[in-house]
Amino acid sequence: MTGLPQTELLPGHPVARARDVDEAHEAVTRTYLPHRIDVLDRATGFDMRLNAVRVGAVTAGYLRYASAVRLGTVDAGNYHVNIPVTGRCEQRCGSGDPVFAGPGRAAVFVPGYPAELRWGAGCAQLCLMIDRHELDLELQRQLGRPLGEPLRFTTTMDLATPAARSWLDVLALLEREAGRAAGITRHPSAAAHLQSLLIAGLLLAQPNNYSGRLHAPAAPVPPRALRRAVEVIEDEPGLPWTSSTLAREVSVSVRALQEGFQRWFGLPPMAYLRDVRLTRVHDELAVADPGGTTIAAVAARWGFLHAGRFSTAYRRKFGVLPSETLHGRPPRKGTDG
Repeated sequence: MTGLPQTELLPGHPVARARDVDEAHEAVTRTYLPHRIDVLDRATGFDMRLNAVRVGAVTAGYLRYASAVRLGTVDAGNYHVNIPVTGRCEQRCGSGDPVFAGPGRAAVFVPGYPAELRWGAGCAQLCLMIDRHELDLELQRQLGRPLGEPLRFTTTMDLATPAARSWLDVLALLEREAGRAAGITRHPSAAAHLQSLLIAGLLLAQPNNYSGRLHAPAAPVPPRALRRAVEVIEDEPGLPWTSSTLAREVSVSVRALQEGFQRWFGLPPMAYLRDVRLTRVHDELAVADPGGTTIAAVAARWGFLHAGRFSTAYRRKFGVLPSETLHGRPPRKGTDG
């Protein structure tokens, strides 16, 4: 099991429904990259489905072939991850060993190598394409220095590891929110944060030639950098900060920033940011006109786009609901607000 729904994903973002091979080829080429396609089972009627959505530098698509096909690509320009939803697919990156992707196992492809895929009849995959430049930049931010050699992932992804399961949770969030009319993928600040979670999560979940350095203890963050990070958050909490952009702003690695916040404040930088934003929402609601103010608008202005999670976090911090603050009820004693 992948943790993703075992049904058609991203149904609200159809790209192609093709019974013609040329039409299918054009749609997949347009969405991902040039490739060739050979139908291996002419007895089964050809039928391809492609749904896809783009979130910043990440393209996520549900791709299904009813009949067995063989796909081949030239050297890829970006990183790709194929996660089977149903069925199996034999996949190979360059001259490496084949990956027999199926339940619990995905395939990873790196730039600069061709790919070969033997797609079983009825197999459907969630196919991710991640911009090479953005992924390499995220790795540099995590390390706090330029890359000395190209990033190379292990081509087989074990989806049962705790890190992989956490990463799949982010993918499930993307798939769920992409299907909502007011989902977070439609808000630039939330979409930027989701992109960062997907890219950073892949770097940490999938073994690669930088894994040792990514998981090694980070050098202590200089106190002045930590103070500057707090100032930035306090001064401009409404900006779409992520751990990566905040680390870049204060010139430290992401891991150093995270460990510094954990050491001094007992929580990650994004949790600190959320706390500041909750306080700004509270302060605004406390003086707002109940007749001319909507809680959703105030929350969204400070980066809270999921009403249920916002309300839960607000009540945990202040001991009252946002609506109670708007109508003049003060925070309860004993809360951290």
